[in-house]
Amino acid sequence: MADDKVVIIGAGPAGLTAALQLQRQGIPPLLLERHKVGGLLNNAHWVENYPGFVEGISGPDLVDLFHRQVERLGVIITPEEVIAVKYQDSLFWITTNKREILAKILVAATGTKAKDFPRGIISGNPESKIFSEVFPLLNEKGKTILIVGAGDAGLDYALNLARKNQVIILNRKSSIKGLTMLWNRVQENDSIKYFPEMEIEKIVSSDKGSISVFARSGVKTKNFNPDFLLTAIGREPELGFADAEFLKQADGLQNQKVLYLIGDLHNGDFRQTSLAVSDGIRAAMEIEQKLEIG
Repeated sequence: MADDKVVIIGAGPAGLTAALQLQRQGIPPLLLERHKVGGLLNNAHWVENYPGFVEGISGPDLVDLFHRQVERLGVIITPEEVIAVKYQDSLFWITTNKREILAKILVAATGTKAKDFPRGIISGNPESKIFSEVFPLLNEKGKTILIVGAGDAGLDYALNLARKNQVIILNRKSSIKGLTMLWNRVQENDSIKYFPEMEIEKIVSSDKGSISVFARSGVKTKNFNPDFLLTAIGREPELGFADAEFLKQADGLQNQKVLYLIGDLHNGDFRQTSLAVSDGIRAAMEIEQKLEIG
């Protein structure tokens, strides 16, 4: 059973920055990541509001810089999935897919997860054709990809994938929720088709592995047969590690400065890399103060 002062769950921008700052302060953290370093930043086509990059930078390239920076400072990213966390006897008991870990302070930077379609919409077994993140599709070429959702994420996904594919965007509303700048770029792209007021009725997979998407507009139903479907219908906090008892304790533990919920996990609709980075720095500095006081 490992015993660490500080454990960070999640190596997205918030978790990486918290780890970087803690390392600089002489408090090496245990940084756990279950899947892909960088989190949702891997989905970003082009980041234009992160200071220091005059021309902007792609999400994956910015992730690579973050990764290289923390490695240079000696931060080790441990590939483990946190399954459960409980707090008792003034310690966090963290169960991963490999072991149990004890920690004095826990930083949760687990981000968000995609919202699912309502029950009953999907029939058959189309899982291999439906995605909620864009990065698994970035190497596809010459395909038709249908995106459900026209917020910032949906528009950004479309611009990213339209470089090599034909893209269809379905929006259940009549208005665009995403940034005007992104919408203007989508309209200028001949590889992207946009359909407003399209409510998904059902998604069906055939025995051959193809999928059919039926969407209603008024009294008419239109059928789409994409190679892949990408959902961008909203996200919610990723708290799969926390049971009801832990959630009850969370406010009190945050007040005690032993639990930190940072980045997209607690920022609601304000999912921005710069805010996540700020959260990580602040958490690390407060942790240093907490440990000094004892």
